[in-house]
Amino acid sequence: SLYQLSHAKSMTHELAPPSSTMDAPKPAPDFTLMDITGATHKLSDYRGKVVMLNFWATWCPPCRKEIPEFAELQQEYGPAGIQFVGIAMDDEGAATVKPWLTTHSVSYPILLPDGKVAADYGVNSSIPVTFVIDKNGMIQSNFVGWREKPVVEAMFKSLLPNPNAAIVPASAPAPAK
Repeated sequence: SLYQLSHAKSMTHELAPPSSTMDAPKPAPDFTLMDITGATHKLSDYRGKVVMLNFWATWCPPCRKEIPEFAELQQEYGPAGIQFVGIAMDDEGAATVKPWLTTHSVSYPILLPDGKVAADYGVNSSIPVTFVIDKNGMIQSNFVGWREKPVVEAMFKSLLPNPNAAIVPASAPAPAK
């Protein structure tokens, strides 16, 4: 029976989806950051949800391109247990980010970094960088740069706590009867 147990274990391991840049999930460093209104957010507040943690800046074209798609995914999959969280890496902080957000509709919290969070996540040169953090607070994968919406969706879909609660966007064709 010992043989079967270890055999079963290796089978499940092989079936695990390959992550883009990491060998094994590791705990996501917790943080306490303020959003542009001054409200405090902790990563641990979102435990039980899948968190898509996105480091971006207003001056970064691929960042600006993915944000509307992230906002759509947040609305579609929010009920299923997704939470997008943005960390704006602009040097001027709220002075730059706040006006930008007044002209762009973002349906999830945008936080300001504290000088430590980027280092904790190893974000030092390239943005956007997005971390896929499962409901237990483990980083499952991450990706640098813009990805097409269906690719992003595929990265978190299998991790959702309540996948059946997703709201199918109105633009999607109705399933064949």
